[in-house]
Amino acid sequence: MTGQFDTARFIDEVLKPIQDGWRPDEDLFRVYLLRTDVTDDRTISAALEEVARQLTKQQYRMFRRATEILRGLQKTGGEVLLDPARREKHRKQVEAARGRLASTVKLRLNGAPALPPAEVAAQARTLKVPRSAILAALRDARGDVREPAELPPTAEPRQWAEARGHLTQLRQSSLWDYVTDLGGVDTTVAHLSARREKLRVARNADSAAETTLLQLIRGWIENGGLAPVLRYELLTDLADRSAYGYDEALSAAKAASGRLRKVGVTADPAAIAYAVWCGRAFTAAEPTPSWQEPYQQAIGELRLRAALTVLRQQPNLPETWVAQRTELEGRLAALDAELERCEALERADVEAAVTGYLKVRQELVDDRIDAALERCRPAPPASATATIHNGQITVAWPPSPARAGRITYRVSRAGTVLDEGGGREYTDREPPSGTPLVYAVHALRDGTPSAEPARTAPVVVLGEVLDLDVRGGPDAVTGRWRLPPGAAGAEVTRSGRPVADAHSTTFTDPDLPPGRTEDYLVRVRYRLPDGTIALSTGLHRSASRQETPVAVTDLSARFEDRDLVAEWTPPPRGEVEVLELPDGRTPPEPDVVPVDRARRYGTVIPARGASGRGRLRATLSSVGRRQVLLPITVLGELAAIGTAFTLDARQSPVSGLRADRLGTAVQLTWEWPPGSTSARVVWRPGVKPTGPEDPKASAVDLTRVSYDGRGFSVTVPEGDHWFGVCTSVSTDDVRAFGPLSLTRESTVGTVSYQVVPGPWYARKRRKLIVGGTVPVVLVARSGVRPMNPSDGEVLVRAESGGSTEFEVPAGLRRPVHLRAFSRDDRVVLVPTRPDQLIVRGA
Repeated sequence: MTGQFDTARFIDEVLKPIQDGWRPDEDLFRVYLLRTDVTDDRTISAALEEVARQLTKQQYRMFRRATEILRGLQKTGGEVLLDPARREKHRKQVEAARGRLASTVKLRLNGAPALPPAEVAAQARTLKVPRSAILAALRDARGDVREPAELPPTAEPRQWAEARGHLTQLRQSSLWDYVTDLGGVDTTVAHLSARREKLRVARNADSAAETTLLQLIRGWIENGGLAPVLRYELLTDLADRSAYGYDEALSAAKAASGRLRKVGVTADPAAIAYAVWCGRAFTAAEPTPSWQEPYQQAIGELRLRAALTVLRQQPNLPETWVAQRTELEGRLAALDAELERCEALERADVEAAVTGYLKVRQELVDDRIDAALERCRPAPPASATATIHNGQITVAWPPSPARAGRITYRVSRAGTVLDEGGGREYTDREPPSGTPLVYAVHALRDGTPSAEPARTAPVVVLGEVLDLDVRGGPDAVTGRWRLPPGAAGAEVTRSGRPVADAHSTTFTDPDLPPGRTEDYLVRVRYRLPDGTIALSTGLHRSASRQETPVAVTDLSARFEDRDLVAEWTPPPRGEVEVLELPDGRTPPEPDVVPVDRARRYGTVIPARGASGRGRLRATLSSVGRRQVLLPITVLGELAAIGTAFTLDARQSPVSGLRADRLGTAVQLTWEWPPGSTSARVVWRPGVKPTGPEDPKASAVDLTRVSYDGRGFSVTVPEGDHWFGVCTSVSTDDVRAFGPLSLTRESTVGTVSYQVVPGPWYARKRRKLIVGGTVPVVLVARSGVRPMNPSDGEVLVRAESGGSTEFEVPAGLRRPVHLRAFSRDDRVVLVPTRPDQLIVRGA
């Protein structure tokens, strides 16, 4: 494996197929992204190690099952790929499988130049191979991926099966051939009339069939023209030919290219053949023979007369179909007799007649039944009542005497249908106000209404105002509403006393003291038909005068673990919102303004985590730049603008500061705040630095680029030292520093050690040699270097250094990293041969 690891390919070709059920041991070359002709052991080992390393990354956590399977396969995969004989055997198996895939794809092509994308995806899912494998097999078969051309709509014309029957009786191979002698695609009604005149001299079955065919053609011409019908015939014929393969479809398309252009199919024959072949190869085939589909459709829709017509038009019916035709004729005769009986019964018992009609309709769809049910209307309910409650009208009625069929009811008002259903009660939730209302209730039998309805007595609703809104402002309490239709005006009272400044749709009450809550009643005034005035019950609303909010003047903010933490003194009333101002916008002066206007200054920062009165914890939309925060106190419809606070993320404290001893040197590591590009490091023996500019401390300035490239370490004398790191920002040649983060570390003497491999006859044995009498512990860990004495498996504990033999357990996954630690804090162990601390084999 060379270059950067191809993550996308690894996911698409390995992880996703494994999740879908593919066995990775079937193609180890694919698992480790190797060519099948690879022979270099170093390339194979690098691929094995890289995939093992990739499986530890969090980016593959959604493929947990696949990664677990690959971890279990790691040992077997290495044994197969690193053994030349087993690798060659596996390669032959993989190439044989790919050959089978190529044959399958070639068979699927069936001579076509391509497959549609949906079929490629379907084959990949079915065969449990990546899409790239299907594409490779397509290339080997000289094919590609191609969407079929869009052909004009080809819906089956009305009564097409009947027309085909007439053409067969007239010994015409196609409609195209028949209309060629008339006028071709441009055949008109005049052509048809001329042909019909010629048929009047003949009186036989053929002339009757042709006359019917001419009537069908005339209907097609009058409903969109003849071209769509001929196009359907041509494309259907191509689809039938494509059942024998793409080559047959292409040959037919070339032969019919002239006809196709005349009916609006202008694509080249190859594109037409490919589109038709795709439609046939990847969709269900049309049932045969073709007349069975309209027959079955007619039977399913209970159009028995149409079904019988289809059977009668088919020459040479098989015996089973002849018997079925005879049975259908007898069935229709019995149903017709029952219809005649019901017609005679209408004069004596309408409900009994309807019962008979409905029974026949369960077996037959016929215009005679519909006309009869239209005649036999249900009786209406005997009465209907209307009751007013809370501005709504409830209409109720007893059941209709009608008993046959599905009886439902229709409620209407002034000719407008309000409801239909099986219940015997309806509530009009928004009736017109101030006018007499009469409701009509019809009984319905299967949707057919009674001849007359049951009607209620007139009722009048005194509706309330609409969209009532009462709110308190800093100067007065105001209200607004809409009057319902038919209202003459409105009246407003506060705690029983009329409000002086009240109008038909608004009122203003400036006399209410601030902070005091009162009840307002708004009623609608109506002028009734007899000339009298009536008032509605009214709607109650409570409101108080708006108080003035108090602004926040002591906002402060900082970053904690990439989160913004803002604090302030809570005002006595109202809610505080913190806005993030856009770049370059100057903070507004303190003022009291409407809430909507205040919020337009910036974006409200939503709370996240531990927040409450006087404290906000949140995440900013973007971190790493200078940001201005503006507090506003929201109280009712007003907001008080407070004092803004400027926060620079680049001057936030560093996190995760850590000091590691490396002999006489100390290496410092930390996490940079977002947007920070430079920092200052200070250190001082025995005493904490007083700040970034402590004159008694040593200091170094460095950029993030140099830190990312080389890190930072410093050599200091023995003893305790304090180290500090802070970010720095230069603006107009003035340097400013962020908060100083501190840590403490001691440096003392060093002792060297080494791990010596065993002799050739005992390679599993190794020896730890310590160049001093310091107590030590040797730790082993798979994959990464141990960071402390408890970070791994302890192999050796020695109280006085010296030489100690040990073995690396076979159960530890290779490579295994070794590291010795001093148990005396005053001594640091330094390896003389770091390369000997990595165990790759046994």
